[in-house]
Amino acid sequence: MKNLIKLSSLLCISILVSCSSDDTPPDDPVEFNLDDIQGNWYRVGGNNPANNGMLVNVNGNSGTVEIPVGSGFEVGDIKWKDIVATAQRSYAHKELGSDFNYYDATMNLGTDDTLRINVANSGAGNEQKWVRQYTAIEPHDCNPYELESFTDQIISNWSEANEVDTFPGLLQAVSEPAGGYYTVTLTATESVPALSIQVPGDPYPIIGGSAAGSNTPQSRKVAFLAHPGISYDATANPFINGTTWPETYEINWQYTGIMDCYEPNDIFEAAKAIPKNEILEAYANAGFISVNAINENIYDWYKIILQAPSKLEVEIVQSPSDRFMYTRFVREDQSVINASYTVISGNTNNNEPGTLYKLTSNSTLNPGTYYLRMDGGTPRSYQYDINAGETKPDHWSTPYKFKVVALAP
Repeated sequence: MKNLIKLSSLLCISILVSCSSDDTPPDDPVEFNLDDIQGNWYRVGGNNPANNGMLVNVNGNSGTVEIPVGSGFEVGDIKWKDIVATAQRSYAHKELGSDFNYYDATMNLGTDDTLRINVANSGAGNEQKWVRQYTAIEPHDCNPYELESFTDQIISNWSEANEVDTFPGLLQAVSEPAGGYYTVTLTATESVPALSIQVPGDPYPIIGGSAAGSNTPQSRKVAFLAHPGISYDATANPFINGTTWPETYEINWQYTGIMDCYEPNDIFEAAKAIPKNEILEAYANAGFISVNAINENIYDWYKIILQAPSKLEVEIVQSPSDRFMYTRFVREDQSVINASYTVISGNTNNNEPGTLYKLTSNSTLNPGTYYLRMDGGTPRSYQYDINAGETKPDHWSTPYKFKVVALAP
């Protein structure tokens, strides 16, 4: 009987031990989350570089466009949706394509905190690289060129009084985008000479006349702005005849080129991209294409990219003493952005030449592309008469200097 009780006790202990072992719960399954990818991501690489600089903010399981740059997306678009973690630092999601359809895609977060995306669709943008910090490299469409500067002359003679000699295309066309200016001198031996400079086919000259009444009556000297690609005719004749024929005369000319690395940018469609926070310079000149009021457009157009909501401000740092530099900001549809002046020196109320000022947009602008139009006003000085004591217009040789900044709201 005692043996039976002992056997029963051992059996119960064995059962208890067995039950205790079988009831141990299994390990919990590994759960992945989205914590590591929350916050801001800047696009810096991929096979569609036009989208570099885009900012997407991840909040929860979706990523929203905050800075679209030139991507075509709008602020607030859901770029990444339905993000799920599939493994440690690996994710699956729906990617908004440039056609505004969603495509299956994957994300992989590297140990260097770089997010790489692969989209299950061929084409531009199916490979992307995103980082936490981004310093934008702003486009700068400044293209310097070799300046042309040269001198030349022609020696001829009048065989009789009142003879008119014409030299078609004597002043050659130049190729510099900003053009430059010609200084031309006609010197006679005895007569008081007259000189005319004219665009081929025009009904009347750019500048003409004689040096009669000046301190150098035998030497007629003028200067004028030259437009790239345009040659100019010259005409020489004795205005007050001498007494000896034939009479020798000579025409001397000098060309001085102007460096403006943003030209040609005279129309909205040719606007040149410029960086912010740098002092830039250009010229407020325009060359003779024709005397029929169709000279070079007086505007200079610039393109500005805003990466974040900001006010835009342009400061006129230097102005030619004979020009008031007009400025305005416009949108891509060319509508004008309201802005206000802050005068540094001079007077903006009466457009005083040489005035320095800041122009600041009245409202905060969304990220995107904006434009700056600048011009030196009218009337322009396209030529000057050296015999008459006129001096070279300051805007021919003094650039205007300006700086654009983005002001945080």
